Amino acid sequence: MKKYIIIALVLLNVVACSDFLDEESKGQLMSDSFYQNAEELDMAVTGLYHSLAESLASDACTAPTLGGNDVTSEFDGFEEFDVFNATGDNEQTSGYWALLYNIVAVSNELINNYDQADATETEKNQAAGQAYFARAYAYFTLVRLWNEIPLYTKNEDADEDIVKSSPEDVYELIVSDLKLAEEMLPDEWTDKKADIGFTSGAAKSLLAYAYLTMAGYPVNDESAYSLAAAKAKEVIDNEDTYGYKLLDNFADLFEFENNINDEIVFATFHNKSNRKNYRCPRCAKPTEYGGWDCYFAEINFFNNFPEGSRKDGTFATTFPLESGETVDWTGTIQKHPYYTKYWDDGSFTWDEPWEDDGWKSSRTNMVFRYANVLLTYAEAQAMSSAPDASTYDAINRVRNRAGLSDLTEGLSQTAFRDSVVAERSWEFAGGEFAMAPWYDLVRLERVEEAATDRDENELAISTPDKNDYFAPYPTVDVLINEGLDD
Repeated sequence: MKKYIIIALVLLNVVACSDFLDEESKGQLMSDSFYQNAEELDMAVTGLYHSLAESLASDACTAPTLGGNDVTSEFDGFEEFDVFNATGDNEQTSGYWALLYNIVAVSNELINNYDQADATETEKNQAAGQAYFARAYAYFTLVRLWNEIPLYTKNEDADEDIVKSSPEDVYELIVSDLKLAEEMLPDEWTDKKADIGFTSGAAKSLLAYAYLTMAGYPVNDESAYSLAAAKAKEVIDNEDTYGYKLLDNFADLFEFENNINDEIVFATFHNKSNRKNYRCPRCAKPTEYGGWDCYFAEINFFNNFPEGSRKDGTFATTFPLESGETVDWTGTIQKHPYYTKYWDDGSFTWDEPWEDDGWKSSRTNMVFRYANVLLTYAEAQAMSSAPDASTYDAINRVRNRAGLSDLTEGLSQTAFRDSVVAERSWEFAGGEFAMAPWYDLVRLERVEEAATDRDENELAISTPDKNDYFAPYPTVDVLINEGLDD
């Protein structure tokens, strides 16, 4: 199991800072008394993984992706994004912003101090490589959700006067960090970190996806398509080295017993022995099953979703009730299909689905799956030159696993690109972390178009424009730093 890239929820008592400007972040380890040897580097990396796991422990990361056409909600904080009326007081995103900047702070400390440790070059490089990867992931998430953001690589620079950086500058750092990470990290872990730790394959995969994003709005650097294709191909050509493959059955991805699987490129894996640890299956469940209705499927998206094993493994459409009655999704309180792929927390059963075991579980958060490497390559290669046999092979691997036939051959460049984007929306429907369909709508400037494809029974929305592409800055940070309100 050395090939799995799992962020373990560790026991170190590290918590997120209240806001990103707090230089006293509890996730940091003071450089004047730490980073002295290999053991302390390991402890620092442990704190880093804890910060990453904390950022994905709840479903706050899902809320800002609800402007897409795959998810809707009637839950405070989530609904604001669904109807394009989010404010800086939104508790979901203000908390997520702080958690992401805590990852930045912890990563900065490690990056700026690892070289002083009395440790081998390999030990130091592997510790730093994990920090470079984590910082890149945090900034990649921040720039995609907020666009112009404070950018700093030394925590002493994170004062009240820090200015916003352009997305171009943020991506420059992301690319630099991931290039360092892919050189510093191993192909697999062979020591006590056998089941944790980012790898070179994870760094290459995230770098390919970052390049693809740079090719679209707001950076619009179309030369990045060829970079994305080349980097994704490195991963595909070496999938045996990294241990990546698609699972045969889509639904198996979301079974609790498959918390660790070969399709994971990186994920947050929580304590499997404690089934009331983190992650919130209740957020995705209906009221009938003790759920909070934080998000569920938009009706048109569900109706247009291609039939097959992937649709069966993604949605719940029939609901047995404690009364003995069984209703379909139109008979539920919210009258929507639900994303059942988030429900299995080790205790859920369809025999008594109304028996709720609490809002915490030990579900793995699959932040990045190998399917996205294949789709990234397919789109990027087609857009950098033209669709060819290799691009059809990449997308067809994902389609065939979903129960669909091969994509029609002979498509134009843009028609092929649109087919890949549609495939990604179905494969990662329901706000699936780094791969949520919302991000494609933003980079391809299709938010306005998607908003028109809305069933009459959905919530009424404001007509979106470019101002709705990115989340509002948290009010508490704007009050501290006037530069965020420019």
